[in-house]
Amino acid sequence: MKVFIVSAWCLVFSVFTQAHAGDPIPQTNWGGVFKVPVDKVDEVDQAARKWADWIKETHPLGSDDENNLASLSITRSLPQAGYVYYVIVEIYPTAAGLKNHQKIYQETSWKPEYSPTFSEFGSKVMRYLVSGSKQRRTVYHLVPSRDH
Repeated sequence: MKVFIVSAWCLVFSVFTQAHAGDPIPQTNWGGVFKVPVDKVDEVDQAARKWADWIKETHPLGSDDENNLASLSITRSLPQAGYVYYVIVEIYPTAAGLKNHQKIYQETSWKPEYSPTFSEFGSKVMRYLVSGSKQRRTVYHLVPSRDH
């Protein structure tokens, strides 16, 4: 009976995923959840900061263009059972903004000043990406004004 219930659930989940995979909602974000061993936190912090500096140095920022980066956050949990969970969320208001991010990556990631950043980010951060946790859409995004 358990096998039947698990099989039925897998079938329902598979159908639901397939049905929603073609949703017309544009992808405007990049991000994910990363499960990092506690002893690797310092090197992940350093690699994530270098990657964030690349964003800051190369991407159009500010509210003057609706395609500019709206926000980037890198957060982490307290240690839990020997791991720390990171959540990285990079938000663009439009799909064109995300495409521009991808274009900037293609144009700059191979350059000598950024190549080490991406080598480190790949080997020290991306290796801990939780399978299936890539973030593509934002349900709610609030960036309060500094004046309020």
